[in-house]
Amino acid sequence: MPSSISPELRAALRALGKVRDEKPGAEPGTEAFAAWRVRIAEALESLVPLLVLPEDRHRAAAEALEARAGAARIRASRPPG
Repeated sequence: MPSSISPELRAALRALGKVRDEKPGAEPGTEAFAAWRVRIAEALESLVPLLVLPEDRHRAAAEALEARAGAARIRASRPPG
């Protein structure tokens, strides 16, 4: 049976899974963790226009915003240097 998922959507979902698998083992307050949160946001943002249901697009966009905000909070709480 043919898949109802477009090749573009399938690729975006795989990319998101790959980024999630790359979660650093470092503490959540590290720069590595903040950078990973930004990569998660980018993967989610690339997924948004490919999703069929409006609620799925809204959820992915909201998760991307939260990932970017989380990265910003981490970076803001770290001492300069």
